[in-house]
Amino acid sequence: MRNLWIFITASTMVGCASTGHEQSSLWHKLWHKEQAIAQAQPINHSTLPDVDLSKEPGLLEQYRVGKFSLGAWVNQEPGQYFQPVNIRHPQAAMVYMYRPHSEWNRQEILAPNFFINGERIPSLIDNHYYWVELPAGSYRLSTSHPLANMHFQKPKLLDFDVEAGQTYYIKYEEQGFRTGGSYQKPLYLMSEQLGAREIMQTQLKTPGISFAKYDELQQATLVGNIHQGDYHRVDKDDLSEKERLTIKKPFKLWNPLSW
Repeated sequence: MRNLWIFITASTMVGCASTGHEQSSLWHKLWHKEQAIAQAQPINHSTLPDVDLSKEPGLLEQYRVGKFSLGAWVNQEPGQYFQPVNIRHPQAAMVYMYRPHSEWNRQEILAPNFFINGERIPSLIDNHYYWVELPAGSYRLSTSHPLANMHFQKPKLLDFDVEAGQTYYIKYEEQGFRTGGSYQKPLYLMSEQLGAREIMQTQLKTPGISFAKYDELQQATLVGNIHQGDYHRVDKDDLSEKERLTIKKPFKLWNPLSW
């Protein structure tokens, strides 16, 4: 009887030890699985909302009431000539938006509106550029012409990807698109060589903007001048007569059906 009691007690202790070991092993596997899932998910460094690039814009993106910007026919303020900007966020790219000079652009009253992933960004007027810092990822740039604060046109789209540390140039060319020229759309992702050459004569008429999350970085990352050199503002007296606004054709109201 005594031997039977010893056997039962020993078996119980072995069973408890095995159960504890199995539970510890199970929790260990679950913890490592959660860590693997967390590491597999990429960190989102962008403040912009995600957009499904496989879907076309909905009616709410086409028909809306919102802000608008005046074109170069009204806004004649000169800006600063192009100067490259350093990328500040280690996981971001630099995207330059620009619109070259033309008489067509000079006579524009209302500038087109621009949106990245649904967020409105500054419009582009004649001879105008600005920079956008975007974390690595996929983006949708859309543009449309408003009628005052009413938006009703189907937006023109440009879907593009950016990689960290790279520089991109996006050109807005409306004249060749709307007049039946060689342009099939108004938005173009240019080669770095051609974009860097065309943007040199444009001016910074609106501040650059960043959509990168900086609250997750150390303060040391933000130290330093973002510009690659000194910035010089263009005075009105320094502009040549050819750069001043001259309307050679009679003023015509814009026809929204031309798009």
